[in-house]
Amino acid sequence: MNLVRVFMTAAFLASTVMISHAVEAKEAPVALNGNCAVCLVNSQKIVKGKPEFKVVFDGQTYLFPSAAVKQKFEAAPEKYVPALNGDCTVCFAHHDGHRNPGTVNHVSFYQGRLFLFPNEQIKAVFDKSPAKYADVDLACNGKCIVCKVDGGKDVPGKAKFTAIYKGMRYQFPSEAVMQKFQGSPEKYVAQLKADSRTSSTTESASQLVSVTGTTGCAACEFGVHPKKNPEELGLAVKGADGKIYVIEGAHDSHPGLYQSRFESLKIKVKGKQIASQGKFVWLEPQSIETLK
Repeated sequence: MNLVRVFMTAAFLASTVMISHAVEAKEAPVALNGNCAVCLVNSQKIVKGKPEFKVVFDGQTYLFPSAAVKQKFEAAPEKYVPALNGDCTVCFAHHDGHRNPGTVNHVSFYQGRLFLFPNEQIKAVFDKSPAKYADVDLACNGKCIVCKVDGGKDVPGKAKFTAIYKGMRYQFPSEAVMQKFQGSPEKYVAQLKADSRTSSTTESASQLVSVTGTTGCAACEFGVHPKKNPEELGLAVKGADGKIYVIEGAHDSHPGLYQSRFESLKIKVKGKQIASQGKFVWLEPQSIETLK
């Protein structure tokens, strides 16, 4: 009986070690060769961090020399992490988004941010024209991905509301919207990609659509504009299916109806679908009929 217990205990310890090693293997890789990101950005000094003062952020482990420095990082990590998670912004710009790791041996600083490069030659390219490469990690051209996915609206973000996901910077109009993104960033990034593919496919297919609904102003009520005449406010049709249809060229083809769009008139539109984004659909009209 004692031998059985000894055997079971040994087996248990062995399995515990295996699990421990598996967990360690899955730990986020150490960033910056274990050097302190705060010291690099604030003082441009190479200072080794310590394992007891670590923070895992955006898939990487950052080490710090003290608890106080660690707290500085935790208060504003987006200020200290290297652009593109330490990948080369020059390579990213010139090779269609290819991620080529930089090293802490070849660093540059621009507008308070840290940039890493694989060698001195590529670093020199950045240093010659830093503004050209500094924002290649800014997703959605600085516009709010949550506003785009949830409402189809192009809303500019603000630098003070910046979140980082897989090395890319996402900006938002408010703290609340940023927190919504941070709750499930993978959801918004995946949905934006899916919507972009759908929009591209739709434009090629030019699907014929027939919709009945009430009129409204695309820009004033829903924050969207026609694709072909974005300077126009646009005629919108609120469909029974819950979608908002933006009618291209209505200000020219049906000026009277366009001027009366705020009156919630009931109309029927037939046309080709040229794009879609969330609940918004853009139509190239073939016919517009006013209903009673």
